[in-house]
Amino acid sequence: MNFVGRNKELGILRQMLASPKAEFAIVYGRRRIGKTRLMTAFLEQNPNIPAMYWMATTHNEVFQLRDFSRAIWQHDSRLSDVAAFDFSFQDWEDALYHLADLVEQDGRPHLIILDEFTYLLRNQPAISSVFQKVWDHRFSHIPQLKLILTGSHIGMMAREVFSYQAPLYGRSTVQMRLRPLSYGALCDLFPARDATERVAIYAVTGGVPAYMELFTRTDRFVSALRDVCLVDGGIMLSDPAVIIYEQLNEPQTYESILAAASAGFHSWSDIAKMVGLADTQIGPYLKLLQELELLERRSPVLAKPTNKKGRYFVKDHFLRFYYRFIVPQRGAIERGYQEAATKKIWAELRGFIGEHVFEELCREWVWAAAMSGQLDFVPEQVGSFWRRYRGQGVQLDVVAAAPREKWLLIGEAKWGVGEVQRQVLTDLIKRSQRMPQVADGWQTQYVLFAREGFTDATVDAALEMGVTLVALSKLEEDLAS
Repeated sequence: MNFVGRNKELGILRQMLASPKAEFAIVYGRRRIGKTRLMTAFLEQNPNIPAMYWMATTHNEVFQLRDFSRAIWQHDSRLSDVAAFDFSFQDWEDALYHLADLVEQDGRPHLIILDEFTYLLRNQPAISSVFQKVWDHRFSHIPQLKLILTGSHIGMMAREVFSYQAPLYGRSTVQMRLRPLSYGALCDLFPARDATERVAIYAVTGGVPAYMELFTRTDRFVSALRDVCLVDGGIMLSDPAVIIYEQLNEPQTYESILAAASAGFHSWSDIAKMVGLADTQIGPYLKLLQELELLERRSPVLAKPTNKKGRYFVKDHFLRFYYRFIVPQRGAIERGYQEAATKKIWAELRGFIGEHVFEELCREWVWAAAMSGQLDFVPEQVGSFWRRYRGQGVQLDVVAAAPREKWLLIGEAKWGVGEVQRQVLTDLIKRSQRMPQVADGWQTQYVLFAREGFTDATVDAALEMGVTLVALSKLEEDLAS
């Protein structure tokens, strides 16, 4: 798969490499997010820089130290002989001080990359104290030394690296959390696909590179889903358990919360009821899932921070897809009924995309449009809005606000088949009057988003009313730029 969508991250690493002082970068993110691929691409872009790349494993401490020692030996140009198969430094401190000596004596910039540092931490938590000591006394005094540690276990990185009590706290000069690729990167990766297929791929993978790669193996979404993704033992079936069980105690409870939110239970009390916990017990679980960026709490735009109207949604697109679609079909998949499972998922996927993914992409478009000057104002908040008004509920898909200027953007996202009718526009304007700020006279810009365009009557009405129309092609163009 082509390497796409990490220009910002590569720019940060290039700045680190060009720095006149010692640098210590920590790059972390969930499994399959592309940390190793980013390191590989960075090395490929700097072939003339002496570099030592070493990946930790789940082996015991003796094996890890011996493997690391041999990597140092191979990197040390002063040593011409091949290291004995059982060669090892006495301990980690000895190995790291040797590494410091060779970088200092060489004089050229050196990249030292330790991939999956959390595997070391898991087997020997004291290793962070060793790195702290060596960084404080040697590494930080060698201007040409550029150290990068990566890790997938976000909870462990938070405890052992970022927390105030952690030995490495305050030592890193660069901290970079890798997140899923943007939708624009997906457009670069699948330029020949139909736009609706790109959205479907994004709905399933959420921009996680390893899952996106599965869809490059065939040129059709459905065949990739059936023949590559829904394969017993494949990464899309095995990863969720690893992600949850690797990072969390009581994994069954956390899985139940994610499954409940994926099934449409979004309130605090509804999730607690589905999981079998009291309302007073669910809080710590929700908080930790939010810290891991697996779950997010959304409030109506312009709601007070202390409001009790917040709803909880699975933030990780892939896990949302997994718990909503794969878990109910797991039995059929394991018995080899991929065809039946795929048909079931495909039949329900359009509604799922319209309810979740397309609305989220439309909200992303608002930020992109503001950056490119397409809006009448620059929003401070972008989200959605819901409330009860005189006994009636109101739901607005896309709402952006600039409270100080009293500006609003209100939008409707339609993923249905067929061109959007004029009635959708008039209904949107009517429903928006139930939002207090609209009723109070805030300036309001309206936007309609559509998968398949708009009728002539809708286009005429939009021109007359000053409403912006955004078809899928326009949305993609702006998100990709």
